[in-house]
Amino acid sequence: MTDQWTECYDSSWIKILPPSCMAHPAKFSRSLIERIVSHAFEQGWVSCDSTIVDPFGGVACGGIVCAYRGLKWIGVELEEKFCRLAEQSFSLHARHWTRLGCPQPIILQGDSRKLCELVQEAGCVVGSPPFVNPQTH
Repeated sequence: MTDQWTECYDSSWIKILPPSCMAHPAKFSRSLIERIVSHAFEQGWVSCDSTIVDPFGGVACGGIVCAYRGLKWIGVELEEKFCRLAEQSFSLHARHWTRLGCPQPIILQGDSRKLCELVQEAGCVVGSPPFVNPQTH
């Protein structure tokens, strides 16, 4: 059996995210979130219109992938500056999502330790792996 979880860090967000979003130190790997979403569909854990919650929403990398796959996405992000960058990401894709009938992702500013207070319903919760600064490890 082929290990589908190898090489999950081999794609780029260039031309998919606004350049300002590259300032985020721990963007969700594009290949990884795409594989997680595909795996969730294959396993029957989600279907179109399912709600995916990302407790570490960041600049909304997961939201972009999920929207194009027909999934409702709600991201929770602690820092206001990253919420603003997530909104910029949404603006870059909004016209395409409308034309394709994709759901519009949502970013909420808040503390994910209070996730149940912020988000009432989720079909699946997906978060990126913890960020580790390679210079310190």
